[in-house]
Amino acid sequence: MQIIYLDVLLIFNLYMNYLLLCMTARMTHTRFIFWKGLIGAGIGSLSSLLVFLPEMPFFISWIMKFLTAFLICLTAFGRKRVFRNCMSFFGISFLTAGGMYALSVCSQMTSMHRNGCYYFDISLSHLIAFTITAYILLSVMQFIYDRNQFSDNTYQIAVKYHEHTAYLEGLADTGNSLTDFYTGKPVIICDKSLLGAMAEPEHHHVVPYLTVAGSGMLEVFQPDEIIISPEYGTAKTVDALIGIGAQENGKAIFNPKLMRF
Repeated sequence: MQIIYLDVLLIFNLYMNYLLLCMTARMTHTRFIFWKGLIGAGIGSLSSLLVFLPEMPFFISWIMKFLTAFLICLTAFGRKRVFRNCMSFFGISFLTAGGMYALSVCSQMTSMHRNGCYYFDISLSHLIAFTITAYILLSVMQFIYDRNQFSDNTYQIAVKYHEHTAYLEGLADTGNSLTDFYTGKPVIICDKSLLGAMAEPEHHHVVPYLTVAGSGMLEVFQPDEIIISPEYGTAKTVDALIGIGAQENGKAIFNPKLMRF
């Protein structure tokens, strides 16, 4: 007879559900609040008690699992894009469960699956190693996804400052990691000739920069509004500074992180 320790079951599932929520938030670029995530993970932990019930029919257990995932995501992330977040959470959970099962087979740890719930009597060292591995794999997947998603799009950037508005062609480039030292805001590097009167030094300050081509100081200023409009997708108002540079391609260079949700 399989022995299940209640404290191990609840604590393990609380930790794993919180980890899955963190991974979902990172993958979908959704704002994540600690206490909401903890409540959502607690709901998932309590749902693991279904493992003590008699075996349910397959389709009922999966319906229960999907409804639980929906409630967890609704609690942790809110109603905005809840279906997308739920499907991402469900998919990451499925992959993670497969990884945990493979780990249990290799390490011969005690494990059990019933009614869509998992029980693993896992050691702390194995759990830490699994967490690190999962985050590394997620980071690689996210990097590949983001690079392909943003590099294939074209953008128009509207910069508004007082009575002036400039429309620039934008280029998403992860190589632009320039951040203003004073405000912590990212900097969009624009060609001076395209900014018109906005390029005149009024309320500008300078930030140091370092590239493969050299280093120096870059003038930046805070416009009233910056709107980035992709060819495919929804326009987004971003909170950033404008850096006045000399771009050979005449495009405004911004970090694609600005387009994340």
